[in-house]
Amino acid sequence: MRAATPAPLDQPFEIRIGVYATAEDAARVATGCRRLLDAGPSRFSLALAERPRGDDLYEELPEQWRAEYPGADPGARAVHEVTVDVVTTRERANALCTALTHTICPDPDHASPCPIPWSSACLRGRPSDGMSGR
Repeated sequence: MRAATPAPLDQPFEIRIGVYATAEDAARVATGCRRLLDAGPSRFSLALAERPRGDDLYEELPEQWRAEYPGADPGARAVHEVTVDVVTTRERANALCTALTHTICPDPDHASPCPIPWSSACLRGRPSDGMSGR
């Protein structure tokens, strides 16, 4: 008799989404992410923070914007990061990361670059103690 495959275990994950945007646009992205998370079955924590200038974690994002808008003034744009801590399976964490990025770019196959350059990662890690949600 064949042994049953054990169900995947819930583990802590950190989903990080960097955006090059105004503070208002970054807040709108975070609000969209929170709405999606509030509708889900998992407890989570969500934070939005501006990344320090010179931080090279998302250094490609301002460069992408400048390439799309050569000579344009970036104005108040800066690199911001939405961080989501959640305890779930790897499969669900990856699906959640994809769903969260769709709040920025609903059609990943569109021809032109996104108006708000973004980058994401789903890392196995320790969630914060301040998780909320379901």
